[in-house]
Amino acid sequence: MLSFVRTFRQAQRSTGPKSQIGEFRVPPPRYLRMSTDQDWTNVWPTATTFKQSVVPLPITQGYVSSDNENKGLPVEKYANAELMKIPNFLHLTPNHIKKHCAAIKKYCTPWPEELNSDEACEYYLPIEITTYDYLNSTPSIRDSRARVVKFQFKLTQLEFDEHARDKFVRLAGQKYNADKDELTLIADKCPYRKQNYDYAQYLLTALYFESWKTENWEKDRTKNDWQTYYWDKSPSRTRLLDILKASEKDPKSLLDDNKKLIERYRTSISRVQDEGVENELKNLTDYKNDVLMLYNLKL
Repeated sequence: MLSFVRTFRQAQRSTGPKSQIGEFRVPPPRYLRMSTDQDWTNVWPTATTFKQSVVPLPITQGYVSSDNENKGLPVEKYANAELMKIPNFLHLTPNHIKKHCAAIKKYCTPWPEELNSDEACEYYLPIEITTYDYLNSTPSIRDSRARVVKFQFKLTQLEFDEHARDKFVRLAGQKYNADKDELTLIADKCPYRKQNYDYAQYLLTALYFESWKTENWEKDRTKNDWQTYYWDKSPSRTRLLDILKASEKDPKSLLDDNKKLIERYRTSISRVQDEGVENELKNLTDYKNDVLMLYNLKL
């Protein structure tokens, strides 16, 4: 016959501070024992999950559905899962940033003396590359918008002839801003930022070298196919030269004598052709006045 006897084993207690009645004293939380002038960078040196015992701040987090729940107050930091789920910035205080900068300063080089103005920066660093990083109050630090890469630069930074620039602008389409003479390329189709960066570089390279190619059908372009008004190829310049040649004086001397008037006439007719209905009345008035002055006519 078997008999079972219940036995008990007394747990071993570690030696420690005891009160007068023989019980162990529980020390207060660490945040209550912290000094007010402590170095916070040593307490929280790197990014980590929120620990309520270390943070000496009355932080609350959480949603209260009614006044009956927790007396209508947000949940305190003790055992607060909401505070542990989200990223925190306790490792990015101003003193943290100063320490980080001091640590990496020895790896940095001085700012180039040549880049002393915005114009110099645009000349030596013509392409402006923009990316974005996002921080969200969610368990994940991922954000699909961070993959977007934007390239911006002015066309004056590239070497073009008349044909190549015209073709480049046509291929770029709405990505080219004529008012600022600026091209903007946005790459966001690939899942990773590096892939979009490489694609934007490829797209810029392909646009540039494709613009220098001349296809056989491009040789059949007429005046109506021009992207902008070219004075040197325009019938207006040809007719002006014919009128000057019909004069008794030397056409070359007439061009030199009326250089300012011809330049004004060239500017006004180019505006009429390029701007269209925008400022149409003003452009037509300027064109009329320049024609009258150039040919010495009176109404």
